[in-house]
Amino acid sequence: MRILGSVDRCDEALIEGWITVADDAGTKLGLEFVLRGEVIGWCVADQFRQDLKDAGIGDGLCAFSFPTPVFVPRSELPQITVRLEASNVVLPRRDIKPAETPTSIMAETVSRFGGLWIDRYDWLDRLAAKHRKGEISDELSVAIFRFVRDGYLVLKGAVPDAVVDRLNAEIERVWKNPPNGLQVETFEPDGKMRTTRPDVTLRAGRTKMLDLYAFSRVTREAIAAPRAVAFLSAIFEDQPKAFQGLTFWNGSQQAIHKDTAYVKIDSNPMHLAATWLALEDVAPGTGELEYYVGSHRSPDFLFGGSSKWMESHTAEHARSLQSLHDDAKAFGQVKSSFLAEKGDVLVWHADLAHGGSPIAQPVRTRKSRVTHYTPVSDEPFYRRSSHYREMDVGGCRFVSQYADVGARG
Repeated sequence: MRILGSVDRCDEALIEGWITVADDAGTKLGLEFVLRGEVIGWCVADQFRQDLKDAGIGDGLCAFSFPTPVFVPRSELPQITVRLEASNVVLPRRDIKPAETPTSIMAETVSRFGGLWIDRYDWLDRLAAKHRKGEISDELSVAIFRFVRDGYLVLKGAVPDAVVDRLNAEIERVWKNPPNGLQVETFEPDGKMRTTRPDVTLRAGRTKMLDLYAFSRVTREAIAAPRAVAFLSAIFEDQPKAFQGLTFWNGSQQAIHKDTAYVKIDSNPMHLAATWLALEDVAPGTGELEYYVGSHRSPDFLFGGSSKWMESHTAEHARSLQSLHDDAKAFGQVKSSFLAEKGDVLVWHADLAHGGSPIAQPVRTRKSRVTHYTPVSDEPFYRRSSHYREMDVGGCRFVSQYADVGARG
């Protein structure tokens, strides 16, 4: 049996092509879509294409068009193969040229998905080269070394008290009089997650305000603190893009997790970092941030055997969370916590295992702000369908899923 066919398109929307049996166009073939050895989809090639019929390829009813699974980031698209069901016959891809085939970069990083230059095995040589060339200072070189070693970095007093005071006043104001379009995600009062307009009765609980920076100038000022932007710019080798902001009144008490399971960067899951800003001195027992030191260099947990993203494989969520504790035990990663002072900023790696410790003092607040970043040349996944206006402030690009940035403040 002689098989003819090809993959003509493979992008974030569709995988398309055709396949037929020479001299037996009536046989319709089943196909498997494979990502790094894992079957991620199946279909029958029985769709009509006029160009195939015009070319004399049977009756033209041998095409396929398969929606690309949403858990596949753009960086993994070249790894997808299309093969004849239950066989080793793989269709050639016309959508990429040999020069565009993925290089060995994946094998040179801790994660199979690649990452930033600091995730490469030769990161220390690259750091030394940047320092010798004068691209980074002594202080920044030490900071990057600590970040790669531990998975996080503390920038003491990165945001001045006066800015934090203005930000706290702004947060108080918008809780009581929110601008149109501002939203919170909350589990209050019935334990069911929902997104709604801010209401002051919801803030003392499992609630987080979303993308306040889109509506607030002082929030953007705090996020674009010069030391934080300088550090992010260095590890990204690009301008940082702030794209998901969370404002907390209390500790989240969220289980230890990795952001790469939930915060989706379309181009590459590892092109991600985050900051946590203390809006007050953090007391023990108020749900302080905790993390496994060095956990960012543990092996990938692969949802469905192929993805860093949990969304399409929710049945594996509990197992993924348990794997973080198992890895900590296996690799000797010590759990630590962050008793921050007002204005301190903690920067963490995309794959640092972290969460919120239990609240032992429920009457006390733990006011804080979290912001996620990607290099400006990358995009969060939601930008496939959401394109609100962006804004540059202090060397940082701001984008939001919910509103034009700066339209209301």
